[in-house]
Amino acid sequence: MKIKILLLLLVLAFVGSMPFIFNKTTTPAEAHELDVDGNFIMYDWHYDDFKEGQRTGQNPEWDYNLKPVKVSERVWCFFGAMEMPTKENAGMMANSCYIKGETSWILWDTGASYIFAKQAYAQMKKIADLPAKTIILSHEHDDHWLGNNYYTQEHGAKVYGPKSVNVNYLGYDEETGKPFEGTREHPPQTRMERALYQNALRGTHLKGVDEFFDDTTELTIDGVVLEYVKVGYVHSEEDWFLYLPEDKVVLAADVVMNGRVTSNRDGLVVGQLNALKEINARDWDYLVPGHGFITDKTAADETIQYFALLKERVLEGIEEEIHPDFITKYVTLEEFKDKDLYYLLSPGNVFRSYEELEMYDGDEEDEDDEEEEEEEE
Repeated sequence: MKIKILLLLLVLAFVGSMPFIFNKTTTPAEAHELDVDGNFIMYDWHYDDFKEGQRTGQNPEWDYNLKPVKVSERVWCFFGAMEMPTKENAGMMANSCYIKGETSWILWDTGASYIFAKQAYAQMKKIADLPAKTIILSHEHDDHWLGNNYYTQEHGAKVYGPKSVNVNYLGYDEETGKPFEGTREHPPQTRMERALYQNALRGTHLKGVDEFFDDTTELTIDGVVLEYVKVGYVHSEEDWFLYLPEDKVVLAADVVMNGRVTSNRDGLVVGQLNALKEINARDWDYLVPGHGFITDKTAADETIQYFALLKERVLEGIEEEIHPDFITKYVTLEEFKDKDLYYLLSPGNVFRSYEELEMYDGDEEDEDDEEEEEEEE
């Protein structure tokens, strides 16, 4: 009798599960709980309402408690938390800067949200009541540019930056960086849109780049001389840094980090080291990293050491025929274990570097380094 009951229960369970067995997803009764990619929305706003400005929310705006730090005579920066984006830091984990022109502010990266940008400008307005007319972006990661639409909507700002922002986030044409016939009406959610509370994201819309450059470009904007330096595939698919020769300031963004371990999930070790050489080829007194608080002449030292050791030790592991499954045991980079995010990010950096360097045959930079060492001897 017990066996018959058990068999009956199994049959009933199988019948009940039939709608799900051959389907990877199910259709919920509340279709608006899915985003445009069919993923469940895990926060308390919905894209269409949010996009049209119909949903304002009931809670007060998130208070980022921002305090600008003066780096040089006309550069001020906001410094983010040394952690990953969370609801608790509302995405405030990247550094962004204001440059004072003759009649306007020039922005280097705009932060994680419309509200962040709005509150940052309110602080800078106390220093100089000028409009923010120009945005220059470092790379495509969304913690650095989701504040764009505050400045474009409220100040009429123009956005310069990598084409990859438009291509990878807005789905624009790879050649032109402009919308094409197949561009989606609603782009996929960004990391910040998935992670943050509604009262931190309120008002944030994806605003891409208006003008691109193919290579390093010298600019004079509102009386400020700038060199916008393309370093290519470094921390992301397309990275740039900004050099102010008259101020002897480098705004490095995520090409340099200090006090924490970088994430090299989208980057290349060789590209990183080449970019650092480009930075040190300039005459600078102050360098603002993408993450971290050190801005003096030692600001890039940790990054240089980290990637030099990473490359050297991974190549040693490859030479010793260490299997990729064990490379993170062989290369530990314990010199950095006291840095933030070491345990979270460094093993992934090692494994990705193994994938990059497995077929590495050396390059001109290595030969130049060897020649310099021989000359010193």
